[in-house]
Amino acid sequence: MRPLSLKGRVILATTVSMVVFLAFVSVAIIKSYQSATKSTIERNLGSDANELISLLEDTQGTGWLPNELVNPSYNQPLSNNIGLIFDQEGKLIWRSLSSYRYEFKFHPVFYNLNRRFYHEKIEGDGFFVYELSVKLALGDTIKDYTLMTMYQDKDYQRDASQFSTIVLLWMTGGLFLMLLVITWTLRWGFKPLRFLAGELSEMKSGDRGQLSHHYPTEIARITRPLNALLHRERESRERLKNTMGDLAHSLKTPLAAIQASAQSLEVLPDVPKDPLADIIEQAQRMNTTITYQLKRAVVGRQGIAQSRIDPKPMAEKLCRALTKVYAAKDVEMELEVEEGCYFDGDEGDLMEVLGNLLENAFRLCVCQVHVKLAFEGDKKQRQHLLLEVDDDGPGVPEDKRESILQRGVRADSRNPGQGIGLAVVADIVASYHGYLTVGRAEGLGGARFAISLPLGNY
Repeated sequence: MRPLSLKGRVILATTVSMVVFLAFVSVAIIKSYQSATKSTIERNLGSDANELISLLEDTQGTGWLPNELVNPSYNQPLSNNIGLIFDQEGKLIWRSLSSYRYEFKFHPVFYNLNRRFYHEKIEGDGFFVYELSVKLALGDTIKDYTLMTMYQDKDYQRDASQFSTIVLLWMTGGLFLMLLVITWTLRWGFKPLRFLAGELSEMKSGDRGQLSHHYPTEIARITRPLNALLHRERESRERLKNTMGDLAHSLKTPLAAIQASAQSLEVLPDVPKDPLADIIEQAQRMNTTITYQLKRAVVGRQGIAQSRIDPKPMAEKLCRALTKVYAAKDVEMELEVEEGCYFDGDEGDLMEVLGNLLENAFRLCVCQVHVKLAFEGDKKQRQHLLLEVDDDGPGVPEDKRESILQRGVRADSRNPGQGIGLAVVADIVASYHGYLTVGRAEGLGGARFAISLPLGNY
């Protein structure tokens, strides 16, 4: 499973945080609304209970109480408001006109000026109940009474449900709006990173030498040291190149002079042959060693920046040069290059690979060489460059196909060569995380050297 991008992680974390926060806020708002509504109902029922106290005081305990109250909601048979009065024996001595559709089985507990507010189920209907116990001096006696005012909760439940729905809809809409804003903000905030990724891609393809300086402070703390590193790397590479060139020039020229002098002395009759042969052999070995070590020092990817190279002109140039060198063989050369084929890397590396493989093919072939450059794998993705060099020579025995890639090993000692060309090729291919295989050319019958190089994936 592919891991989430940094932007995806931020959006996911923000979404989870916002959902939790808005859920908490929604619950808090709904609970606050319910608490405020219940407080309002309690105050209203308490006010109605005080009216019942006034009713008892006005009658002076005569036992006759009017059915109607000042609050008209208690005087309607189907009203949500109900009023009840119990004496000290728990007997219901008065009830409002709105209460006759229910049977009440309360057993009041008398506490002087005790107030209680609670929710009660009566015959399946929910009621908010305000219960007030009072001790009144009516006439010559002091009696305990319990006054109850009730409010049916169906309107409250409906209003609370509608309010909760509205809150949840607004919170959901707010969540989506905030996610859109956050997504846009992240896109705007990550724009410098996308720009940085584009510049790095341009550097990799060789279209840019360094990163620009127009970055936010946080990213500039990365780009400035990276630019300095690139500058030092280019300077170091240039110094290495110059040093290698100077070293090659300073060493190869004296070696060539020593070898030429020894060969000129070799024709003289009175000069010992064995010491001269040793001198020539050692000079050749030194030249071979120097050549290989110099090539090893510069093979592979040259720094961070890479170029997209068209291999066809280079292959054609090498083939024309080698055809002239081996003109005596009259080599039949066939070059097959797929349209749009390219190489991601250093031009010198490609020249070294093509040059060594083609030189081996021309040197060992009978009269035919076939070169193929194409994309390998899925044509939509085109992740690798395939290079195949075939010849009609003797081929490479299976027991030597691995060893010839090592330094100083040659498949055929009868042919001239130093045995380092294929080793250099193998080093270059390995530095690009590609692979080199040696086999038999199906069409020509000789050797086939096949190389697969990743395109921009190393």
